[in-house]
Amino acid sequence: MARLTHPFLGQISGKLGNLVIYQLNGKTIVREKPQRKKSYRPTALQRLYQQKFKVATEALRPLNQVLDTGYGEFVTSTKKGFHLALSQTLKFAMYENQSVHSVQYESILISSGFVSPVLNLQVIWTGARELSLQWESQRNLGNSKDSDLSWIVLYNPDQKIAEELMGAAFRRNRFQSLTIPSRLNLAGTYLYISFYRQFSKKKRRFSDSVCIPLMT
Repeated sequence: MARLTHPFLGQISGKLGNLVIYQLNGKTIVREKPQRKKSYRPTALQRLYQQKFKVATEALRPLNQVLDTGYGEFVTSTKKGFHLALSQTLKFAMYENQSVHSVQYESILISSGFVSPVLNLQVIWTGARELSLQWESQRNLGNSKDSDLSWIVLYNPDQKIAEELMGAAFRRNRFQSLTIPSRLNLAGTYLYISFYRQFSKKKRRFSDSVCIPLMT
């Protein structure tokens, strides 16, 4: 904004190009017209990514606390388990059909780490809501130890319910019996299983999770 005292300009008011001239208390004021801000319009690719991000976020939100456990080895003050799982989901667990994104829940990792994962998992139903999980022990080979403990999460995305069961079996047991809680609908429920190793009261190291849908 500028103030002018020229006698000729003192008689002028109005618009001149991108300038606005007006009189204020006997003085001539010149200022630029405010520029209209251009409205932001995301590109088609940006809109698709925004949709993908929203779908993945909604899928993982009910697992927020669970993910802090499963990714605990990598959690920091600025990066939570949710953020780590979201990155993995966006890269490896999304399905696109005619520009519409959906989550492949079997491909989500709710835990990650260097412990050997469950090998050759089999599910045997022993009742209406009872089942037996069976796996190979792998013994103490590589990143596998007989003393590794099981960690199971049952998750129904439609109900937004997650049930957690920690430390009920050792790897060397080669099986674990499980009853599905009545509040979970079998249809649409996914079972995730990992092994973890306890180093201290709060420090654990996990394997990558393995997932199976309970009803196919």
